[in-house]
Amino acid sequence: MTATDPGPLRQRIDEFVGYRHAFLKGDEKGEAQMFLDRLFRAFGHAGVAEAGATLEHRLKKKDDKGTSFADLLWPGRCLIEMKKAGANLLQHYRQAFDYWVRAVPDRPRYVILCNFDEFWIYDFNAQMDEPVDRVPISKLAQRWDALAFLLPIEEKPSFGNDLVEVTREAAAQVTSVFRTLLDRSIERRQAQRFVLQSVMAMFAQDIGLLPRHSFSQAVEECTQGASSYDLIFGLFREMNTRGTTPAGRFKGTPYFNGGLFADIAGFDLERDELLRLHKACQTDWSAVRPEIFGTLFETSMDQGERHAYGAHFTSQADIALVVGPTIVDPWRQKIHDATTIADLEKLLGELAAYQVLDPACGSGNFLYVAYREIRRLERDIHSKLAERRKSGPSGQGTLSFIPTANFHGIDKNEFAVEIAKVTMMLAKKLSSDELHDDQQVLPLENLDSSIIAADALFTPWPKADVIIGNPPFMGRRRMSEELGADYCQRLAQRYPNVRGVSDFVTYWFPLAHDHLKPGARAGFVATNSIRDNQSRIASLDYVVDNDGHIFDAVSSKPWSGDATVHVSIVNWSKAVDVSPKILWLNDGDLRLTADYISSSLSTAVDARKAQPLACNQNPPTCFQGQTAGIVAGYLIDRSRRREIISKEPGSVKYIHPFLGGRELLHSAAINRWVVDVPESDFGRLDALHPHLAGHLKNFVLPKREQLLAKERVKNQKGADSNPNFRPENQHQLFMNRWWQLWRRRPELINEIAKIPRYLATSRHMTENRIAIFAFVDSAIHPGDAVTAFALDDEFSFGVLSSSTHAAWLRARCSHIKSDPRYTSTTVWDSFPWPQSATKQLADVVASIGAKILETREEYIERGVSLAKQYDSLQVPGKNRLRELHAQLDEAVLAAYGFNTDDDLVAQLLALNVDMAASSVPHRGPGGARYGIEKMTDYCISPPIV
Repeated sequence: MTATDPGPLRQRIDEFVGYRHAFLKGDEKGEAQMFLDRLFRAFGHAGVAEAGATLEHRLKKKDDKGTSFADLLWPGRCLIEMKKAGANLLQHYRQAFDYWVRAVPDRPRYVILCNFDEFWIYDFNAQMDEPVDRVPISKLAQRWDALAFLLPIEEKPSFGNDLVEVTREAAAQVTSVFRTLLDRSIERRQAQRFVLQSVMAMFAQDIGLLPRHSFSQAVEECTQGASSYDLIFGLFREMNTRGTTPAGRFKGTPYFNGGLFADIAGFDLERDELLRLHKACQTDWSAVRPEIFGTLFETSMDQGERHAYGAHFTSQADIALVVGPTIVDPWRQKIHDATTIADLEKLLGELAAYQVLDPACGSGNFLYVAYREIRRLERDIHSKLAERRKSGPSGQGTLSFIPTANFHGIDKNEFAVEIAKVTMMLAKKLSSDELHDDQQVLPLENLDSSIIAADALFTPWPKADVIIGNPPFMGRRRMSEELGADYCQRLAQRYPNVRGVSDFVTYWFPLAHDHLKPGARAGFVATNSIRDNQSRIASLDYVVDNDGHIFDAVSSKPWSGDATVHVSIVNWSKAVDVSPKILWLNDGDLRLTADYISSSLSTAVDARKAQPLACNQNPPTCFQGQTAGIVAGYLIDRSRRREIISKEPGSVKYIHPFLGGRELLHSAAINRWVVDVPESDFGRLDALHPHLAGHLKNFVLPKREQLLAKERVKNQKGADSNPNFRPENQHQLFMNRWWQLWRRRPELINEIAKIPRYLATSRHMTENRIAIFAFVDSAIHPGDAVTAFALDDEFSFGVLSSSTHAAWLRARCSHIKSDPRYTSTTVWDSFPWPQSATKQLADVVASIGAKILETREEYIERGVSLAKQYDSLQVPGKNRLRELHAQLDEAVLAAYGFNTDDDLVAQLLALNVDMAASSVPHRGPGGARYGIEKMTDYCISPPIV
């Protein structure tokens, strides 16, 4: 029988449980390893070591000053932390979470806290505050499936406290009620408020704030014919009445306050809506996570509204990566350093006055997590006070002095603000239950002055000791469309330093930094564009240039709310430095300690100090390819080309082979042509080439006219709302040459026409594949997904294909998600070429470059694309292309004269700085500057037609 056969497995578990009771007293230090080894044997292993797990696994402490020891780590599977028998496992939650965070690169999926008699199982990626299951050892033989990930062949565990699934189902139920209300024309804001009031009532009855199950009973009676206006809205009215309802149907209902029930707009619910609501009442709402409100917020907004607000939902795991470094860590250090009763009592007073601000609070999840963590810190102070006073059980029966009014939020969406208030009300009750204190929950605090509906970019912020959040992110090119041209112009007037293509999120960084007091901290989740170019200049550059210190950051990771978005998580301090600094890499799975974290979220040298070099720009060499704009009109296939030329042979001079970035990497076969008309007079074009002109009139002009009409409507709206509005006119101006490509880039065409072939690379790369450069026949026009270089020699090819250039590219490039993008203004313009290379050293580079080209050509002739050739470099084993690139890297380093033991980017930066500061002429790109001519003729050729 296999280990997963329930019979033998349960027998082994029974034997393990008997061993624990017969021979182990529950001593954490002396018996934990025996307990764990027996546990692994019960689940079918020969022992802990044989399974591949490690006892007393070493973990660096947060400050890197010493070592912590996790009782057991099984890479990828689980981390187990043992405590003595009878220990309150709740008090060790933070330690377990810290160990899990630091257990990289072997971070496991699950964490178990165990006190010899109970297993608390956590899945921190899914839910933070509550274990996904609690299994007493006495029930382990029956509930072994909760630990099914311990089996030799891992099985999916079955958890009894999976609040994620409960929350997902609850959200679906209440959202369906909301949708039916909208379908019958109940006003959106009224429907939103009703659903939120209903959710609060279901929560309240299941966590003991309402007597009996008043709401469920009212809904059930309504399904049988009673009036929902009288019963359901009647309950809401009582919840909004001061004091306690003295008599009647809802006797004993307390006053809730808090604003949510201040507006009771009653209406009759239809039977289908009542049945859906009745089904929702069957959920145990005490098990629903407060993120339900965030889900309600997002699902109650249509897609356009979400875009316009930049609304996003962040998981608690990501929130913890902000709240931990900015709030929890410094306060834990203060508590650790406090040694006297007077010190601890002073800390209690400071904590009670501590002000938290989220200036883009959405539904309040950041404030919720911050509140619960601060309440736990308060518990820790009380526990330490009890130890000093030698009196009372720590954390039991204490009063809390942490008001929810200390937690401030700002958001443009009024419904989100109401949700945030309710979320904080629940935080107070749930914290009180978790910590078993005597906190009075009702009436709920009125948070109308703490969490407000306003535009944070045009509203004064309240004073705060820490600023946290996930400000809205929206690409610059979408801001005008989503927010309106008038709003964008007001932004430009208010914040003139935010320029270029900066993401919407960047506005929050300088505001937050300026608002901090010296020594205070801030942390934001933001799109990872803040590491690059204009977005970085407006955000993180501002922070570090104004006495800010980035001390804990995730460079880039997939966002928990949307797999298509990558985010950066940045925590910084003002005026007071924090050490050591932690940079999380590889999607947050690698932890790197550093003395300095740059504004590009790198521990390497700050390459943003590099300057553009005149020798790279004169003559112009690097270009982005042509942008069609209206693809259907300008990019044509073989048959369409043949049709035009057969009717009008003279048009051939305007129709050119076209190469995109994907074709360059994956096929090198030309199957598209671009219509590129330099003619500035349409009348002349129409007279000489009427068929081609007709094609453009049919496929381009209607689209151009649509764009012009849309621009005019936008301008009219802006003028109507703002007398100082400046109209946009790019489409109006472009109508003077509507038949041309949107960006035909004549400077590119002129430069590549001077040489028989040019170098090209895809502007968009992958994180795991270096930039691939290839020669292209100059008759072929590159598309805008291609970066083209007016260079035709193997020396230039060799330098650009080397790891030296790749290092500079990664240090200076922009990104799409986590993938690098070749940008001429940051990568090319500042890249320093070898200055002291002899012709002999340059010859070596060129010769190896020629060999690489010959090898690649041989594979291409066999049908192996460039992408496939370079993907093979990731596979172990002998590879001629890899060997040639290794030789090329050595030759290029020799040409530069760099020390292989020193940081490569640092050496390039030093060379750049020297060149920028010197008035001496310098060598720029091109083999001719080194006495090298081209050695081969290979290039991607135009098709034979």
